[in-house]
Amino acid sequence: MKRIRVTRHIAAPPEAVFDVILDVDRYPEWNPFTPRTTARTDEMAVGKEFDLDCWMTDTQLLEGEREVVLALDRERYHFCMGTSRTRGRPGIKSFRWQKCEPSPGGGTDFENYESFHGPLGPLVYLLFRKRLKRGFEKYCVALEARVLELNRRL
Repeated sequence: MKRIRVTRHIAAPPEAVFDVILDVDRYPEWNPFTPRTTARTDEMAVGKEFDLDCWMTDTQLLEGEREVVLALDRERYHFCMGTSRTRGRPGIKSFRWQKCEPSPGGGTDFENYESFHGPLGPLVYLLFRKRLKRGFEKYCVALEARVLELNRRL
């Protein structure tokens, strides 16, 4: 299994980073990778299905993708979503993990990765890995900026 993976150190506690990740209501304010979602912050739970738009490339917006929350561990700051198991695309299942680990020197070591499974998984990986990695990098930079902005306000 191959992953598209980006990591980033964020100078804020894991709970602060995780709170921003789960605050999907505010994604349009800062998230360049997922500018729209029908998910609601107060409804985030395993099994919750929702639609989202994501930038597969700088010019290709994938609209109305059906996703599902696959894992949500608020104590360990781990979150996974992926293609809907009921209304997703045939031939592919994705798993996008976001993990916030306490850094030994303080702050958070953030890991964002996605893996693709099923008959179309290798093809999607081959066609989109470089573009998605750039999108994930932009997301991580924006996530860090958002977390630091909110921490300055406190």
